[in-house]
Amino acid sequence: MKVALIQNVTLNDHRSVHTHNVACELTKRGVEVDLIIQKTPEKLQFAERPYKLIQVPGETYSVTGQLHFMKASRAYIYKGRYQIVHAKNPFSSIFSSVLLKKTGLITSKIVYDMRGLWVDFGVHKKEVPPVVGTILNAIDTGMMHVCDHVITISPELRDILITRGIPAHKVTAIIGSGCDISEVENTPSEDVRELLGISGPVIGYIGTVSVSRQSDKLIEAFTYVRKLCKECYLVLLGPEDGTVTHLIKKTDHVIHRGFVPHERALSLLKSFDVAVAYHDRDEPMFKVAVPLKVFEYMAGKIPIVATNHAMYTNILAHKKTGYLTEADPESFAQGVLDIIKDRDLQKSMVDNARVDVENYSIQKVVDQLESVYYQLLERT
Repeated sequence: MKVALIQNVTLNDHRSVHTHNVACELTKRGVEVDLIIQKTPEKLQFAERPYKLIQVPGETYSVTGQLHFMKASRAYIYKGRYQIVHAKNPFSSIFSSVLLKKTGLITSKIVYDMRGLWVDFGVHKKEVPPVVGTILNAIDTGMMHVCDHVITISPELRDILITRGIPAHKVTAIIGSGCDISEVENTPSEDVRELLGISGPVIGYIGTVSVSRQSDKLIEAFTYVRKLCKECYLVLLGPEDGTVTHLIKKTDHVIHRGFVPHERALSLLKSFDVAVAYHDRDEPMFKVAVPLKVFEYMAGKIPIVATNHAMYTNILAHKKTGYLTEADPESFAQGVLDIIKDRDLQKSMVDNARVDVENYSIQKVVDQLESVYYQLLERT
């Protein structure tokens, strides 16, 4: 079987971690995989890339960049003779495949992988005007109707797409992004304290740092933690969009390291005393999310404190695999303090979480993905 995985982001974007992991696992199973992704001049993360990497011009958040990606990827899709074209939102990743198939130039089965309500999120961030958002959602839904199958990251997202008119038999929910547990376990630990020249408990976060990701609430919660834990530090690993720079600068013991390659982020993760995930917004675009970082926290055996938001409660059980708090900064801070003090609860939670994360491994995700592929090919 020959598969094209297509995504209009760079290999260094956090959204490409799932794509990379899937490509690696499929390759291990003897599948020929081409990864078609946006070109970047930066040094690429992921030292091991067993698949064929094809980088093409593009950009995720501009019309011009989307058009460049569609045009550049078209030639590779046409020449590749793929049995499966598996593309991820935004629809600039899938558009050329759909056009080629509609015109009879390829016979590939096309799978559209929805990792979230990306248009709704763009409108929420005010990067996309509401009127344009309505048009984009209509195009996105049209792409799904034309494709052979749609995959969603969560059952909640599947339900939303069905209400938007996608036939239920055409949508499969494969929960999560597939954690590469062996990668997490085999990555050597690097002490974040030695790196930063600090001492004391480290409360760690991995992911995008921005107001839209509620980093401002996380920093506010940490100010409450500091009142009772003067030696504690909050360490943020991930790109920052400038919306919380002022808060980071003015809040003592908050350190932001910026973008860190995925392998190194896992290495530093292992030295966190507590790993955190904060969210309190109730919109559907957030409820459908299934954050990979939570699975990596679980695999790394780091005690987790998270808010009792749907994206976390769908994964974690309170005081069993994580510590869930009310969704406000002060309650969250108290949860962090409770976990720092309770060594017995820490141990039981990380042991349970390590067992539970096996259900969300990259192997389990690709098992389900291959099942979709083969069902589509059997219908040919």
